[in-house]
Parts: sequence; C-alpha cells; structure tokens
Amino acid sequence: MMNYVGKKKKRRKRDPQAPRRPPSSFLLFCQDHYAQLKRENPNWSVVQVAKASGKMWSATTDAEKQPYEQRAALLRAKYQEELEIYRKQRIARKSLQGSAKNQCRGKTDSDKADGSN
Repeated sequence: MMNYVGKKKKRRKRDPQAPRRPPSSFLLFCQDHYAQLKRENPNWSVVQVAKASGKMWSATTDAEKQPYEQRAALLRAKYQEELEIYRKQRIARKSLQGSAKNQCRGKTDSDKADGSN
C-alpha cells in the first residue's frame, strides 16, 4: 500500500473545432528570431535556441517588445471573438441534439415541460 499512487487522470479530448489559443508576445518573438538563431548556430538543439531566445527576450527593452505585445493583443481579441462564436454554436448543437433525442423517443417539448412520459 505504500507504493499506491492512485488512478491516473485521463486527459480531456480537445474538440477539433474549438479555436486554438493565441501565442503570447514571447512566442511571437521566438517565431521571428528562431530562423536567425538557427542560421547563426546550425548545430544548436531546439533547447539551446529556446534558451538563447529567452535571454534575448529578457534583454529586450519595453519599446522593442511593444510590436510583439500589440500583435499578441490583436490575436487575443480575435481568439475571444472566435471563442464566443464557438460557444454559441456548441450550445445550439447541444440543444438540437437534445430535441432530436426527445423526438426519437416520441416526446415533444410540451411533454418535457409537463413531465409526462
């Protein structure tokens, strides 16, 4: 019993139609500088390039970070809009599926409200 870890939690499956989260300003910076760092240091691993990108980001001034932060803010706003649309569509799909199940069982919306079988 000392070694009992417990049940492994299963990861929830991601809906393929859900919008993907936008990259942060740091990730946008890394995307822009990855090719340059890899060109200058072709024998570096991904980890080494990531560490160098992190150091470059830390050394960057707020004024130089501003374009990346603006792009990230635009992408976040676009993501929020897409997420609202997705949630509305998901709610609509669920309500359609629920009414379709009731119709298959011979129930109508009025039967459901009355509570009769």
